[in-house]
Amino acid sequence: MSSFKIQNFTAVVAIVGILCVTGAAQTASSRDGLSRAAAWNVASMDFSAAAISSYSSSSSASGSDALDSAKIVAVPRPLPVRKSSEENDHVRPFSRIAIGTRMGTLGYGGQIATPVTRWLNLRGGAEFFNFGYGLINDGTNYNAALHLKSGSIGADYYPFRHLSFHVSPGALIFKSTLTASMFVPGGNTFSENDTDYTSDPSDPVKGTGKALFERSIMPSLTFGFGNMITRRENRHWSVPFEIGAAYAGHTTVNFNLTGSACNIYGCMSVNDPSIQQNVALQQAKINEQAKRFQIYPIITSGVAYRF
Repeated sequence: MSSFKIQNFTAVVAIVGILCVTGAAQTASSRDGLSRAAAWNVASMDFSAAAISSYSSSSSASGSDALDSAKIVAVPRPLPVRKSSEENDHVRPFSRIAIGTRMGTLGYGGQIATPVTRWLNLRGGAEFFNFGYGLINDGTNYNAALHLKSGSIGADYYPFRHLSFHVSPGALIFKSTLTASMFVPGGNTFSENDTDYTSDPSDPVKGTGKALFERSIMPSLTFGFGNMITRRENRHWSVPFEIGAAYAGHTTVNFNLTGSACNIYGCMSVNDPSIQQNVALQQAKINEQAKRFQIYPIITSGVAYRF
């Protein structure tokens, strides 16, 4: 009996020991599993954090690239380049001034210009010239003296936007004179109205003449190239040129003779009615021919500087 109890007790102790070992093993195993799960969870969290960080970095990078791209696309258009004064339609009246030289058929002098609009300038000038010339024709000595004095005022109209061609109506103030003198040495022959005379050696024939212009203010019209008021800001020099005419009207010639002239009837003063009649007829012929020349040619050029 006591032996059976001992065996049973031993068996119970063995079973309890086995159960304890099994429980400890299971507990350890559970703990190991929990540790592994925790480690897996931590690893997963690290991986997730790394992934999130990587995604954030990539997102930031892509966002930065996107922003950079957006910045490039969103760059505003450059402001339009301001038109130069040559292309500018708006020009303030009298905002500029240009002065220049002028020479041609009116003489030599100067001119000044100022703008009114982009296509219209006002211009004025003055010219002077003195010229003397002498010649001998059919034994008669002639000397002529030309004194040119004129002023002009007008407008330069530029019909084409990008060309310097201009049309310039205006007025010419003409105060010029043309005088001439003649001297017939004694014994030389001269002719009046196709009638021959011989200058008296004791009182040689002398004469003076003058051209009288009908108009002192003449309408004019010229065409040319060049703009004294240059439209480009960096350009100041110009070389204007123009050609045209002014309406001078009828120019008359008046001359007088002094001295004595001889013919087959003898010598007499040039104031004799027969001689004066021939002088008057000769003067009428010259004035009739002068009617063909009522236009005064204008050809001028020069150099100008715009301020």
